[in-house]
Amino acid sequence: MIKKSTFKRRDFLKLLGAGAAAGSSVSPIFSQLSPLAFAGDDTSDKKILVVLELSGGNDGLNTLVPYGDDAYYRHRPTLGIKPNKLRKIDDHFGFNPDMSGMERLFKDGKMAVFHGCGYDQPSYSHFTSMAYWQTAAPNSGESLGWVGRLADALDPNVTANYLVNVDATQSLAVVAKNHVPVVFDDPKEFGRKGLFNSRPLLDKDRVATSNSSQAQRRLLELAKSARQASEKVRSACENYSTPIDYGIAPLDLNKIAALINADMNTRLYYTSFRRNAFDTHVQQPNLHQRLLTYFSDAVSGFFSDMERIGRADDV
Repeated sequence: MIKKSTFKRRDFLKLLGAGAAAGSSVSPIFSQLSPLAFAGDDTSDKKILVVLELSGGNDGLNTLVPYGDDAYYRHRPTLGIKPNKLRKIDDHFGFNPDMSGMERLFKDGKMAVFHGCGYDQPSYSHFTSMAYWQTAAPNSGESLGWVGRLADALDPNVTANYLVNVDATQSLAVVAKNHVPVVFDDPKEFGRKGLFNSRPLLDKDRVATSNSSQAQRRLLELAKSARQASEKVRSACENYSTPIDYGIAPLDLNKIAALINADMNTRLYYTSFRRNAFDTHVQQPNLHQRLLTYFSDAVSGFFSDMERIGRADDV
């Protein structure tokens, strides 16, 4: 008899926080997760995690502004956003003016914010910092991503297409020991270019023979899995349409919605803003606000789409 898991989303987030606070290369979350962890009280195993990375280093203080703290304005005489322009959520904090979607999600009880996320002795190198965030293991030399390690912990049987990374290149965050992530950008081109110069050979669905080495068998399995994944991704995206407005820049969340609607085996999705968009520097005021508009509109649109297809409680 399988007991229903009592592992809640709140417990999941607490464990993530504990791992970050400890600065450990082995977060306690990975030792306490089981294949049923995402199921909560539902053993149908339909729970899905979607991660959207604000690459380049988002300015958190101008995202959810602590307008009730005088220190904010003392240290930001120019960049500080005036209280009368904010979307206030209480007597201390307010969202950036153009984040109407996030404000609505928060006030509807569908959003939570974690303040002060970080680690001791932070690196000021973009490359090192991103490696730390994507491995969730600062100063450890960890080579596997935290989402990849999560996939290995949740699904030791290595279900095909369990982990998807929507991006032009694979993120360190999804590097796993056992799982091979599905990585794509344009669904129409997925599997049709790049490393698939030997496409005619791979398309023959070749199977390993008694003379095949272990390496050859593994390569044939990966080739077949990649081709099947590309077909599923293209079909899901081509056949999906929605009346929901994701804003000017959907940030690939519409592609993820299409895969969820197609009932892919995927339980972990990872995507990010392209080209380190939040590395705003001197263009900070106007550019940052515009990026937050894209972010807020796309995420709120995605939430609405999940409600429309009946998956809001799963994602």
